[in-house]
Amino acid sequence: MDSPRILVTGATGYIGGSVLSYSINEPALKKAKFFALVRNPAQEALFKPLGIETIALKNADSHEELRELASGFDIIINPAYATKLEHSKALVLGLGDRKKASPDGSVPHIVQTSGTSNLSDRPFTLASRKVQAEFTDLDSANVYETEKELEQEEQYDQRTVELAVIDTGLEVGVKTHVIMSPTIYGPGSGPGNIFSIQIPILIRSLLKNGYAFVVGDGSQQWDHISITDLADLYAKMLIQIVQGKDVPSGKDGIFFSETGRRSWKELAQDIIEAGVKVGRIEKAEVREASLQEAADAYGLGAMPAFVELGFASNSRTKAEKARELGWKSKDGFEEFQKGIEEDWKAVMAKDGN
Repeated sequence: MDSPRILVTGATGYIGGSVLSYSINEPALKKAKFFALVRNPAQEALFKPLGIETIALKNADSHEELRELASGFDIIINPAYATKLEHSKALVLGLGDRKKASPDGSVPHIVQTSGTSNLSDRPFTLASRKVQAEFTDLDSANVYETEKELEQEEQYDQRTVELAVIDTGLEVGVKTHVIMSPTIYGPGSGPGNIFSIQIPILIRSLLKNGYAFVVGDGSQQWDHISITDLADLYAKMLIQIVQGKDVPSGKDGIFFSETGRRSWKELAQDIIEAGVKVGRIEKAEVREASLQEAADAYGLGAMPAFVELGFASNSRTKAEKARELGWKSKDGFEEFQKGIEEDWKAVMAKDGN
């Protein structure tokens, strides 16, 4: 692709904004034309300092408008609609329309944002669920089939959308690539939201309750990645696509993005230590709780099922295929600790405490 047109949905969000601000500074992507999809014209001013052209939908709920818009791009990065089924399908169908209309038969791509909670067990409410101890993206066909099996057992919006994007892409000849992320740490670099989900929730819970709550003994494990390393992975994938490399797609196009692993209890202790280092707290302790008690403490009392998957489960992955793209983690455990400190500072600045 000489001058690919690349659309980033959710460009005011944590992942989308960070990926966009990172990618535009990649020398190998200098010829690419990036566009930011925004919800309303008022958000356009956020992107002027970046020199990014914006597109505001006339009707954010119009799948037809989204499909028509998508038909004008070579590549779409899609964090915004990770849990929006019809919106994501509209993007893939629009890219399919572009392929049909292309005189040279060039194949468009979509990079779909997803998460490793899609593969989580349910250790507290469904102990009988048997999910393998660790997944590798070198066998993403197995990951795909596992997700299909879990989806039959229980519908989960993020997984529903991911599978639909893959299946729709196969139907219309669009290359789909999925980046599944674990816990993401560190403030984002985009012009809008700079907050991830899990760690800021746990920080605010500690400040409100005086304890770092974990579900049960907190021994379940998740992987993590810095937002910078994650943005770099997206950029490396874009570079490979733009250069015409054969990036795995479809059922083989699922990529993980881990750089480290902690149990929920270890993460709670890390958050306490970071809070002490930045001077916000003097001390605190980890406290075990039931699923509902922890959900209440996190401010998610009406969503215990979500809390189990996203704050209390096992989800272990190996990003081996991702590393075959030439991606290498820049952030180790020391950066992980510093990243949590930066999350503390960002929460304090946002909340004024």
